[in-house]
Amino acid sequence: MKNAFFLLAALALTSAAAHAQTTPTPAAPATPLSGRPVRSPEQQAEGQAQRLAKELNLTADQQTKVQQLMAAQRQETQAAIQQAGGNRRAMGQAMRAGRDKFNGQLQTVLTADQYTKYQQIMTERRAKMQERRQGGGGLGTDLD
Repeated sequence: MKNAFFLLAALALTSAAAHAQTTPTPAAPATPLSGRPVRSPEQQAEGQAQRLAKELNLTADQQTKVQQLMAAQRQETQAAIQQAGGNRRAMGQAMRAGRDKFNGQLQTVLTADQYTKYQQIMTERRAKMQERRQGGGGLGTDLD
């Protein structure tokens, strides 16, 4: 009986040690709650520029310039977030300054009518985002 117990204990320890030495499989790229894959800043800028091209009827030249501005803004924003080191106030200030800089540059690329329409679109998007934050819709609000 003691031999069987020792044999079982040795088997358990051996399997535990073998399991601990296995290499973990690499994790899949992180995905947000939406289930969409995480995109690079350049990919995000390209998608946003394409969306604005449709909404504002941009020329090919304008779309290229807008995409370049957006990519630069995203990179600057990411750098500012990293520099803030978790300080939310500093992150917010850096993001606002980046947005103001971007809007100034965008105004030189768009016509007056296009820029006015852009401001309206952004105002609507901010309102929808605020509504979602306050529980008026979006993902995860139905927890019943």
